[in-house]
Amino acid sequence: MGSGIQRSRKAFLRTAIFAPFLAACVVVAIDNTRPMLWLENGSYDARVRWSADPHKADHNIVVIDVDEASFNGLKDNLGRWPWSRRVWSAFLYHLAQGRPRAVVFDSIFGGAENDEVDREFATRVRAAGNVILAYSLSGEVEMTFSENDVNAGRFQVLEPYSQPGRPDAVGESYSPTATAYNVPLPSLAKAAAGLGCVTSVPDRDGINRRMALQFLLNGRVLPSLSVSAAQLASGSSSVFVRRGRYAVAGSRDLPVDATGKLVILWHGGSNTYERIPAWKLIASIYPQQFPENRVYYPPSYFDNKIVLIAASAAGSMEERPTPFSEVAPGFVTHAAAIDNLLHEDGVKVAPRWLNVLTICCFALVGFLAVISIASQWLAAIAAGAFGLLYWFAAMIGLARFHVWLPVVGPVAALLVSFSLASLVHFATTGRELRRTRGTLDRYVSPALVNYVLDNLDNINLNGERRELTIFFSDVRNFTTLTESSEPMQLINLLDEYLQAMTDVVFKYDGVVDKFIGDGILAYWGAFTPGKNHALLAAQAALEMLSRLEQLNAQWKTQGRPTLRIGIGINTGEVVFGNVGRGKKIEFTVIGDAVNLASRLEGVNKEFGTSIIISEFTLAHLDGLADVISLGRVKVKGKTVETAIYELKRIRQQAPAAPRESKALAGPM
Repeated sequence: MGSGIQRSRKAFLRTAIFAPFLAACVVVAIDNTRPMLWLENGSYDARVRWSADPHKADHNIVVIDVDEASFNGLKDNLGRWPWSRRVWSAFLYHLAQGRPRAVVFDSIFGGAENDEVDREFATRVRAAGNVILAYSLSGEVEMTFSENDVNAGRFQVLEPYSQPGRPDAVGESYSPTATAYNVPLPSLAKAAAGLGCVTSVPDRDGINRRMALQFLLNGRVLPSLSVSAAQLASGSSSVFVRRGRYAVAGSRDLPVDATGKLVILWHGGSNTYERIPAWKLIASIYPQQFPENRVYYPPSYFDNKIVLIAASAAGSMEERPTPFSEVAPGFVTHAAAIDNLLHEDGVKVAPRWLNVLTICCFALVGFLAVISIASQWLAAIAAGAFGLLYWFAAMIGLARFHVWLPVVGPVAALLVSFSLASLVHFATTGRELRRTRGTLDRYVSPALVNYVLDNLDNINLNGERRELTIFFSDVRNFTTLTESSEPMQLINLLDEYLQAMTDVVFKYDGVVDKFIGDGILAYWGAFTPGKNHALLAAQAALEMLSRLEQLNAQWKTQGRPTLRIGIGINTGEVVFGNVGRGKKIEFTVIGDAVNLASRLEGVNKEFGTSIIISEFTLAHLDGLADVISLGRVKVKGKTVETAIYELKRIRQQAPAAPRESKALAGPM
């Protein structure tokens, strides 16, 4: 049995060694597929939500929000959306008195309203000196000749706010002949302190996790809205160029991904930055029109702040999903990006080679879990615990070190490698263990089978010397029964008897060594460390007699023969293990203690008893046995007399002073 398992284990190792290699190759091959990216992005979003800390956000970033209350409540006074630019002129006049660092409009004032209103708004924009206006780019559009003329004019609006291109500049590239521009009115653009692009670059699943710092078009570098705002607020205007895994502009450097985008470090969701409803700012400008208002925002409130004017009301905004919500206004992304730019924050994305290395390591871990842990359940728990530990490490990596560690690829490699190795284990070593278990189940109780298989490495199946309790039983006058009974009737009777006796042996954790005709050889103590094997054998013997009485009563009512048995029990040192070689190998027990137990079973005939135990067994019963001394006997094959006893009962507790009944017979 042991050599078979060893051969199977070697076959398992030879085959399973390919499991981590195959798992790593498969996962690396599919790592950039849409399903894997979807899972990885989802796991990253969960980490973002867990690690976000609103207290770390820059609270000098304020949003004036055209929310639902403003949108609906001011409809009668201000008319339908979009509102007149007179409203924005009033906003700028009020804000300019407080000297904010920047006022950023997340809207494109492309068309003309009327000359007077547009002129007034341009005047306010110019007077403030710190206003950033938005524009957008649309790529991959088909242009006609006349449209190209219009586009050229629109690009001229952007050109003063662009910088010459550089080979190492980071940004999203657009074709001059396949890009449509949506730009502010030229008079407004000239009055602004800067322009910024609001074109989003969501991931393939539509979630905004990244932001393009710049846009490369027609040999020029155009800044995003967030970059324009941050540069105005900090007084810098350099082009971002790539330096390894960073984008550098002057003294400012930001971590970027492989495509040069900023992976936004989120400090929270839509309410991270202060949101002032637009109607409350209007109430602060015209307090006499809002007598019920109790909260006012004077110009001084906006001193040294970055003010972002945007909308969240339904129908007035472009939704930009974030890791926090699938329905989020665009200013949430702009505010977070401005915060990152001002503080040189951002998420560092693990390079591709690190992802591949992690996948390989996890594939190896899955393989090692299977080959180093005997129990498949424990191996699965260990592998799962390792994956869970890595998940927590990835969460801490994002929260404390702002690093996006890949999770889905490595965990998938762990799962695939573990599954492949387990499948090989099931087909090789597992098959041998199942065969071994099937063999052992016929001899020992299931509890002992589990013990043997869990401790195969510590059990010497080729021979071991140990103290055991040996049990022999035999049916009285069986030869007479064979002469007076039908063969099939006798076989059925014997089968029922042996099955019942075997069940009792198993109940008390014994091992059935063999059936010798109608006799049974069993032993206790081989695989039950810490248990009193003599006591278990004695309890089993007494229950066998009780069970046989029940069987006899049943057989008698059926008109079938009844049986009587004799039992001999001895405790001593024996050798147990595999005996024989070649085609005939048997796992059994041998030694003088076995022979004595066999002789004691036969002595029952002389004394008319059912269970005889030796003095060696009695010494192990801890005073729990009621016995009758039968004197000392010298059984065949022994030169020394042995004290023997008839076993009558096993008590639950030992008496105060162990007693022994008087002998009914003297020594033979």
